[in-house]
Amino acid sequence: MADQGIKTPGPGSSGQAPAGVYYGWWIVGTAAVGMSTGPGQFAFGALGLFMIPLGEEFGWSRTQVSLALTFFSVALACSIPFIGKLVDQHGSRKILLPSCTAFALLLALIPVLANQLWILFLLFTLIGALGAGANALPYLRTISAWFDRRRALALGIAMGGSGTGYVYVPPAVQYMIANHGWRSAWFLLAGVTLVVAVPLVYFLLREAPSANDLAGRDELRQKASDTSSATHLPLPLLLKQPLLWQLFIIFCLLSFSLYGVLSHLVPMLQDRGMSAGSAALVQSTLGAALVASRVLIGFAMDRFFAPFVAIACFLLTTIGLAVLAGGATGPLAFFAVIFIGISMGAEIDMLAFLTGRYFGVENFGQVYGILFASFVLGTSTGPVVYGMAFDALGSYVWILLVSIGLMLLAAGFTARLPRYSR
Repeated sequence: MADQGIKTPGPGSSGQAPAGVYYGWWIVGTAAVGMSTGPGQFAFGALGLFMIPLGEEFGWSRTQVSLALTFFSVALACSIPFIGKLVDQHGSRKILLPSCTAFALLLALIPVLANQLWILFLLFTLIGALGAGANALPYLRTISAWFDRRRALALGIAMGGSGTGYVYVPPAVQYMIANHGWRSAWFLLAGVTLVVAVPLVYFLLREAPSANDLAGRDELRQKASDTSSATHLPLPLLLKQPLLWQLFIIFCLLSFSLYGVLSHLVPMLQDRGMSAGSAALVQSTLGAALVASRVLIGFAMDRFFAPFVAIACFLLTTIGLAVLAGGATGPLAFFAVIFIGISMGAEIDMLAFLTGRYFGVENFGQVYGILFASFVLGTSTGPVVYGMAFDALGSYVWILLVSIGLMLLAAGFTARLPRYSR
């Protein structure tokens, strides 16, 4: 292939990567960094770090603070299918740019306005609705358009990069809270979104490869012009597919268990005597496990039947949940979250990969939106149920045992998934 050296890609550009490097890997890198600043990391994942400071200043219970995540998740679940359709119709960049900007502004409004619960709920509802386009869907849809043969690995690397948000957010937020107050931490997250994610998407993200990108490459088997011959299924027909609802149940059970734990991990460990800094470090370790596992899982899904890989991850996570239910602190807590991070490394990767394999890139936005709504349904109920369990029982043990059962049930449903034909 006769590459032409380096050309900086601007909006709508067909710029080239350095000789010998497929530009799709630049797309993967852009997605990895962009997704690390998304609402999942900066809003949902971060709120647990604010539970105790908000409770101390305003007297709010953990159930009340957790309810903000329910409002966020319901708004996100309602918005994602619509966002998926818009991405299929108009492309990723036109959705990502305004959504990332709106998300950053809403984060900055939390420390300014959120002195009453209803205002906190309203802001998190708006983050779920207006920030929906800053989630993983547009990035993953674009990656799927650039890759076929190495798609799982590309998705795994991108999602691994997105997981770094769960690594750097806890220590950064905890540092800002301890040294400058909880309001400063929200301003930090808003600033990172605005100065990192928005420029990356504007300058580097391209919707699909050109014929020149594909010359001499096998990352994408079909030519870019061939995608028009793929079958697009209307929404009513998609909703009649039993496979769609089987996947819907799996991701709902999974997200309830994983994100219920995530949102309460820091206060749970502080209740057991760990310092705020040590508890934040445990959550950061979970993020590191998530990053590593996403790359490894992507590598494995390119070589083995993806549902089998998922089952192995789910079973390892039940071990981590069992260790937490046993009252783990110190080194055992780090051990537990590493195993939990393995399944968190599998969820969105698996969702994106199976969406493409079972339904095709041409239906990616719609199907991903529906399945992500199931994922968000779990994330909207998990944190508040965990909070209710703690407020009622003074302990997280019983809800952790429930999560173990749900993880095993998800593994059983996954074992019944059919072979994919794509």
